[in-house]
Amino acid sequence: MQEVQFPEHLAFLLTESARYKVLWGGRGAGKTENIAIALIILACQQRLRIACFREFQKSIDESVYEILKAKIYSMGLEDEFKILDKTIISKRTGSQFIFLGLRYNINSIKSLAFIDIAWVEEANVVSKMSWDKLNPTIRGRSIEEENLGPFKRGPEIWVSFNPELDTDNTYERFVLKPPNEFDHGGNKYAIIKKVNWSDNKWFPADLREEMEQLKEKDPTSWLNVWEGHCKQTLDGAIYAEEIRKATLENRITKVKYDPNRPVHTFWDLGHSDKTAIWFVQTIGVEFNCIDYYENSLKKMPFYIHELQQRGYNYGRHNLPHDGAAETVSNITPEKQLRALNWNVRIVDAPRKKFLGINAARTVFDLCNFDAEKTERGLQCLRRYTYKVNEQTGNFSSEPDHDTPWSHGADAFQTFALSLKSETASTKLPIKKIEKVINFNRQNTGWMGSI
Repeated sequence: MQEVQFPEHLAFLLTESARYKVLWGGRGAGKTENIAIALIILACQQRLRIACFREFQKSIDESVYEILKAKIYSMGLEDEFKILDKTIISKRTGSQFIFLGLRYNINSIKSLAFIDIAWVEEANVVSKMSWDKLNPTIRGRSIEEENLGPFKRGPEIWVSFNPELDTDNTYERFVLKPPNEFDHGGNKYAIIKKVNWSDNKWFPADLREEMEQLKEKDPTSWLNVWEGHCKQTLDGAIYAEEIRKATLENRITKVKYDPNRPVHTFWDLGHSDKTAIWFVQTIGVEFNCIDYYENSLKKMPFYIHELQQRGYNYGRHNLPHDGAAETVSNITPEKQLRALNWNVRIVDAPRKKFLGINAARTVFDLCNFDAEKTERGLQCLRRYTYKVNEQTGNFSSEPDHDTPWSHGADAFQTFALSLKSETASTKLPIKKIEKVINFNRQNTGWMGSI
């Protein structure tokens, strides 16, 4: 093993026991690299089972696998580890690194046992639901399991992230409302440390020049990227103003389900990707977004079962235009829902994408969102951005669909577009959409026009 440079201010990763060890801050601080080094050192000293998580991970390429592999080679330890396709194992101690995504594997992760260290990287986008399910999983549950962890005092959770929005659950959980430093027994419970480029004594000259140029040209972005300050909104965020207004007007709150009113669903179908569903009730002239669900690479019966498990009094299920698309088996999503005698409507796609965005902006002011149950959907709306032109660096007029956030935003657009009267002229400006909504207050149902 070659001599390893490791910063003194992060020595606690190797010397102290704590339930949570959290590194957050701006770029250039070496958070990811130093955590990888610390985990490799610990894995060489004793047998550990280390789970490396990200919120989204479709393949091993999206994990920290390559970072760990690179560090093993740079530390001269390639002969000490078996680097397999989906795992890394220490030949000396038997320590194992496993790599998993949280968002769509959380139920299988709940069955994991005997995890010594869980490393959650890029944790700024981890949702409340993922945290709430992960935390009790990485925990000692018996006398034997209490001896887990690098210090045999219980398993540890290591967290690393660059902050983006102060509404992100991870930022709120560990920075705005952090856990207590000590537990009730007086033992160290949480070590939360902000680290920036200025803490990195090996900060490279090329990054320093990049940082200084950004500071001169765009001080606001410099504060976020390099100093770890939160943004007010993401650059290019399509619904930034609508989210800001909903927050100020306290429309992101606790929204109760009314069992006497129908729940209408609005979908974006990901036949080979993510499917997203919003659950909405009409209350007078407002819309209560009471729930949201998404999953990835599942067939329609899976989502039907999910709807049935929720036990809502359903009204109409609104599918996008591809809900009626012919398939090899000709069993379309529309036909599968109708087979259950459910009310289904196919919502036409807008002629241009900006019309769907405009429709969503129009209906936003009428919506109340349940802060907890629609958290993932709100995360999609907050992070739905325009594409960046790679040549000019400017934002284009087209939304970026190559992100995990576009499906939830598209499902919300299905909701907004469904409000257009089927008999209304297609030439009616979409910004006047509220004028063609026919609210039926007598039966407290969905709009009579749809």
